[in-house]
Amino acid sequence: MKTTIHTSEGKALVNFEGEMDSHIIGQVAMDMAPLLELKDTDITLDCSKLEYISSNGFRLFQILISAARSNRSTLYIQGLSPDLVDVFKASGFDKCFIFK
Repeated sequence: MKTTIHTSEGKALVNFEGEMDSHIIGQVAMDMAPLLELKDTDITLDCSKLEYISSNGFRLFQILISAARSNRSTLYIQGLSPDLVDVFKASGFDKCFIFK
């Protein structure tokens, strides 16, 4: 799993590549930690290379959603595979992001 974050004024782009499973979730959490501090920022999660997300990965997304709301940031998501779109819809996560 590889997580890359690019930030510029008022925007952040997060690229996920690989499988977000329980074996690497600690590293992904550390990689995502700076996002929790961003205020008034458009945060886009690019999942076009995300192959799998575990329940722990969804927990990280929930933490990010809570932080973004508190910090008046907007969350966007793009590139979800059809299977992951179905999982997002079934879990209600589709209502927490703006799909690009």
